[in-house]
Amino acid sequence: MNIRPGSFKISSHQLMILILLYSVGTVILHTPSPLAGFAKQDAWLAALFGTGIALIFVWFYIRVGNLYPDLALDQINEKVFGKIVGKMINLTFFIWSFSTAAETTYYVGSFIETFWMPDTPLVALNILLAAVVIFTVRLGIETFTRTLEIFFIPIFILLIIFLFAIIPEANIQNIQPVFEGGAKPLIRAVLFYVSVFTLSPVMFLMIFPSKVNERKKGEKAFYIGTLIGGIILILVIMLDILVLGPDTTVRNIAPSYTMAKKINVGNFLMRIEAIIATIWIFTTYTRTVMYFYVSVVVFSNLFNIKDYRPFTTALGMIMVFCSLIVFPTVSSSGEFNKNIWLFYASTYGLVMPLLLFITAKFRNIIKKPHGRQQ
Repeated sequence: MNIRPGSFKISSHQLMILILLYSVGTVILHTPSPLAGFAKQDAWLAALFGTGIALIFVWFYIRVGNLYPDLALDQINEKVFGKIVGKMINLTFFIWSFSTAAETTYYVGSFIETFWMPDTPLVALNILLAAVVIFTVRLGIETFTRTLEIFFIPIFILLIIFLFAIIPEANIQNIQPVFEGGAKPLIRAVLFYVSVFTLSPVMFLMIFPSKVNERKKGEKAFYIGTLIGGIILILVIMLDILVLGPDTTVRNIAPSYTMAKKINVGNFLMRIEAIIATIWIFTTYTRTVMYFYVSVVVFSNLFNIKDYRPFTTALGMIMVFCSLIVFPTVSSSGEFNKNIWLFYASTYGLVMPLLLFITAKFRNIIKKPHGRQQ
């Protein structure tokens, strides 16, 4: 059943860094605005509750992965549901991961075009990111996670500098009164946060625990990476509200970037929005690599081909094309994320693993009496 090229393994520390950077990617820049649109000044509470829910999902994903620790998620699908049904499910899983890789490519290209290079064609920016992603995936997840280890400390230091530098601009009145809108808008905000932060880490079942050196330490790494990523997002969203206020946060497509422009420490440390942009682009690149890696690996498994690497260039070119047509405008991408993404992500982040877990447990219950009769 195992048709993966090579026998690579990553450490629990590498897994933790991968999950942390993946969790922050795209969310740190684009999520505060719609979150504030739902819950106003209580947006940070939605992130807080959503992070708690994410830890419950991590517990569930770990249990799903431990059903067959030596197999990746798509292989577990085939084992539990059967080859034909499993491949049908994996086909839709491929479409989801591949289309989402195209979406994240669009986000990066659109951001750079809007804020930095308005005269540069979007296609050129998307091709540049896709080329880096293709090259990364061809080298493999093991090489990628080792590279993340090198860049993690500088990225983390930049983030700490950003958080401390923006604190003097905070106004506590912007976050008051707490819970003014009641439960309904807060619940809607929590659901949105869950859709972008909590559900997509189902992707890590493609490498956890089958490609992690020590399973128990890998489980802790899963929790720690998710928790730290959630804490970072809670702090950033809270600072967006404190510095910009809920109304300005809602009106900005990238409030965290706008907030960074307000940094002024002693008229010396000013206009360091490049820091937040660097963090966002690097973490979004991490997220894109993960989506694209999962898509090409699942695609190769659909045709029982051992090595996924020959597919990377062709699928990467298709990804660039899809990134140009996936959203006609920036506003349409925002509407998609607010109104549709929850149902899209729930299909694979909740329904698929839940059915997989229930079916696997049911099959084991049936087999046990049969085994005793023998």
